Amino acid sequence: MTENYALNDGHIHEAIDRIHVSISYLQSTLAEHALIGSVSEYEAQVQSAIEILSDLYQKIGQHEHVSEIAEKHDLKAGFTTTEY
Repeated sequence: MTENYALNDGHIHEAIDRIHVSISYLQSTLAEHALIGSVSEYEAQVQSAIEILSDLYQKIGQHEHVSEIAEKHDLKAGFTTTEY
């Protein structure tokens, strides 16, 4: 983590957007790849990665304000939050 980094509510939207892009990328480049689709172990691991990111998307997306996340996860000193 970066010290003295000001978090704001826009970081929530930014984070879930980046997670969505990552999920879309994994689905289009790995989940639909011929080799990965042919080996059940590989396919399961890709699906597991997508599920983990999907869960993270939901966890972050349930918050409206970054201060809720900071409080819930006891962010260390040096972090500040601002709300719009």
